Amino acid sequence: PYTRNGDKGTSQLFTGERRKKDDILFEALGTVDELCSVVGVVYAELKAAEKRTSNDNATASTAKSMYGELLEQLLEVMSRLFDVGSHVAKPEPNIKNMDKSQKGNKGFSSDHTAVLEEWIDAMTEELPELTSFILPTGSIASSNLHVARTVCRRAERRMVPLVQEEETCDPDALAYVNRLSDYLFTAARYVNFCDGSDETQYRKARSIVQRERIIVKLNDK
Repeated sequence: PYTRNGDKGTSQLFTGERRKKDDILFEALGTVDELCSVVGVVYAELKAAEKRTSNDNATASTAKSMYGELLEQLLEVMSRLFDVGSHVAKPEPNIKNMDKSQKGNKGFSSDHTAVLEEWIDAMTEELPELTSFILPTGSIASSNLHVARTVCRRAERRMVPLVQEEETCDPDALAYVNRLSDYLFTAARYVNFCDGSDETQYRKARSIVQRERIIVKLNDK
């Protein structure tokens, strides 16, 4: 419910330490939380799309495979973001210079980043080659994945001082968030591909004659 403990502008870390709510650590923690919430919105949108599709088809099997493994991946991403937040909320002095054996359960496993890379590679294999910058358009879920990507980049920027200056955040956690933004970009393209939505390329400004926008079909659906 509520405790009133934060009414004076401070909040408590998992270590019991209290800091001002605008502390760089809480900026990082809050942005990771925000990112998780945006990913949750995308998950809800994709589940709704699946439900609409299943209602339009005689069987639900088509709908279940509509986005491949993406829905389960997004649930995994949200859980790992909880882990990142938990890690940030328990600052460990000098963790930057610890090896894997010294970190123990204090750190963040690099295995999670490797999993993201596998997911990125699998989706990329199905997508047309990217030949230009693209605009964050397409379906609502795809556009919100681009929103998630930008929030992810901000979370990464907020975590950098905790790694490089405070040295209380595991660099592997920062690497995960960095790779996650790549995953979210690829997932945005993949959702458009699954939905049969087109991809709109960036167009340079022209002073006199404007060339027509290039629309790239990701799928023939």
